Amino acid sequence: LSGMRICLRNRSPEPAPVAKGVLRVYGMKFCPYVHRLKLVLAAKEVAHETININLKSKPKWYFAKNPQGKVPTIEIDGNVICESDITSEYVDAVYPGRKLTTTDALKATNEKMLLVYWGNKCVTNFYKYCMAKPDDKEAKDAALATLKEGLEYLATFLKKNGSVFICGSQPGLTDYFLYTHLERINAIVPVDLKQIPKVKTYFDQMQEDKAVKSCRFSDELHREFGRKAVAGDIGAYDIGP
Repeated sequence: LSGMRICLRNRSPEPAPVAKGVLRVYGMKFCPYVHRLKLVLAAKEVAHETININLKSKPKWYFAKNPQGKVPTIEIDGNVICESDITSEYVDAVYPGRKLTTTDALKATNEKMLLVYWGNKCVTNFYKYCMAKPDDKEAKDAALATLKEGLEYLATFLKKNGSVFICGSQPGLTDYFLYTHLERINAIVPVDLKQIPKVKTYFDQMQEDKAVKSCRFSDELHREFGRKAVAGDIGAYDIGP
């Protein structure tokens, strides 16, 4: 199951029940929110199995797991947990290994505020840029301008933070939450991170992280998925390793 390539579709039969003590992830390999959870699992070296769901043709049985039909969802010993932040926080709390959650209350609050700003400026406008019609230069330029504001804000945060990573000397939960869209922005959006040195340095350092390396797709594969997904190609979810 962990090597499953094809995303299950509308009429795909439900997989066999999860074995006792086994953590199962229902996801989609190109989803940045699933990517968040996968980074946390990799950082903590948590063994798990994966069931990929085709988000354009979801199996009916999956809605019994997650009524919204979203990914990621995790299941273990009859317990089902949904949403990327919640599943990641659960994994960090219950599994051994390096704790990824920031424990200092004020620092954790500042990180959460950063993620909200990042979501509003960068994540939202990444999708606006990708979904705008190719000939709609005005929409693309507007999305790109606002996205750059978010990158500049990240640079200011990192400078004030005074550490290599958002969470300190090693990547933590906030780093993994933010990084997944930064990887896609770098691959797809025409923005040169070298023009924002603090963000470029941060991105390069994240690229050296063991968990990031183990979960990363090439820029070419990100772009191929993006093109096919935007075009409505149901097979987009099956490409790549």
